[in-house]
Amino acid sequence: MTEYYAIGVMSGSSLDGLDVCLCRFISEQGWSFEIIKSETIGISPEITTQLKQADQLTGRDLALLDIQYGRWIGNVINDFLKDLSLPIAVIGVHGHTVFHLPGQQLSMQIGNAEAICVITQTPTVGGFRGMDVLMGGQGAPLVPFGENQLLPDYQAFVNLGGIANVSVHTHQIRAWDVAPCNQILNHFAKQLGHVFDDGGHLASSGQMDMPYLAYIRSLEYFHLPPPKSLSNQWSAQVLSNAPENPANGLYTYSHFLAEQLANDLSQVQGKVMLTGGGAYNDFLIQLLKEKVSPDLEILLPAPQLIDFKEALIFAFLGLMRTLRLPNVLSSVTGAQKDTVSGTLHLPG
Repeated sequence: MTEYYAIGVMSGSSLDGLDVCLCRFISEQGWSFEIIKSETIGISPEITTQLKQADQLTGRDLALLDIQYGRWIGNVINDFLKDLSLPIAVIGVHGHTVFHLPGQQLSMQIGNAEAICVITQTPTVGGFRGMDVLMGGQGAPLVPFGENQLLPDYQAFVNLGGIANVSVHTHQIRAWDVAPCNQILNHFAKQLGHVFDDGGHLASSGQMDMPYLAYIRSLEYFHLPPPKSLSNQWSAQVLSNAPENPANGLYTYSHFLAEQLANDLSQVQGKVMLTGGGAYNDFLIQLLKEKVSPDLEILLPAPQLIDFKEALIFAFLGLMRTLRLPNVLSSVTGAQKDTVSGTLHLPG
């Protein structure tokens, strides 16, 4: 038996906080894990605004923000670990996506891994998507590799984060981005004076807007076969022609999202794990359960796994990079081959 301690850091596209997860991974006839400590740290309004506008910055200002955000993450990790004394093998950090243009072989995340390495004095891996897009892949989704290794009892996974994605684990692992999720739902909720739609109560008070439903159904992305992935900027298309009544927007989009998820899960039988902030949206989950096949068992794990599954898996992806083992699957991304992805930085 061999064990490793690793930290995963994830800030989703909805920027509702930085998820930090300290994990123990055990290698013994396969992999198992334990989440030792996890925490979501609020991102200041100033940094949040800068990150949301990052794709509009000059090259110089973007480079400076990359360093600034990386230094902030490094200090957050040091505070997170201040009462612990464990041999941390690696920090795996996703960073904030600024550009995701796989057709142009570009996927850029900021939150400088070198700065994190310097501040924490711990090996740090970032830039997990770059190798895959250069190999002709989508650079996404990355999480299915960890799901397959750490959670083998499920036949499919749905993550309801800023973007909803699905991974199907049958004879071949396949995964893709389904549609924007909390990016859209939070937008409508904020128009009603809420940070998010707690439990889907706001959505449940709305009504169907048929022209809006027809519009989003017509968008090209939803008719493309996988592998496929979405950039953060794509939400603007979904919000074009949105209803004047935000509650109707929530109601309509929730129905659309449940419909898309059910379609993408139509060939799956067995257990499906739901994670991400949207897993707490009771209205959305009920719609999904009504639309999927009775052969599917929709399951919500413990809250810690709902909230920190992606951070857990980025810790694991970072560990795989330090062990020089493949951590991105070509069957998922469409790349030429599986890759050992991520840039590893070592403390001086």
